[in-house]
Amino acid sequence: MKVLLALLAVLCTLVSPVEAGDTLPFLTIDGETASPRTLSEAEFKALPRTAVRVKDRSGKEHSYEGVSLGFLLGLAGVPLKQNLKHGEVAKFLHAQGRDGYAAVFALPEFDRQDYLVADTADGKALEPATGPLQIVLPAEPRRSRWVKQLVLLRIVRSREVRF
Repeated sequence: MKVLLALLAVLCTLVSPVEAGDTLPFLTIDGETASPRTLSEAEFKALPRTAVRVKDRSGKEHSYEGVSLGFLLGLAGVPLKQNLKHGEVAKFLHAQGRDGYAAVFALPEFDRQDYLVADTADGKALEPATGPLQIVLPAEPRRSRWVKQLVLLRIVRSREVRF
């Protein structure tokens, strides 16, 4: 037990603490992209905004505002729509929340629709249990890919599977 505590103490000294004024990444876009990006909250809020209206399970309509997911991927150089060619269609988006929950999106999905990375709902910042960012998919009523507390957008290339 003493050895474990000593090892933990050494590891803690190797990790630099967050100083006052330091900014943690608000959203990371990485993986197989031409230009991986890490956005601060201020940078995210300065991007072009869009809004969508979505009905909840009870039929009540809510307005979400944020940045187009396709626009965010474009910032990182991810080819979408007419630019998605050849082997690029083997890539997919892995979106992950702070709690580890993840969802996957095929890049050709963006040919038919776009999604929203929301930071507000009904004119207010998202609740801590949901935000500060959440993927909103207006056409998917199950909400199984509405990633809450979004922190990571990673482009991954699908690997060949041998049978």
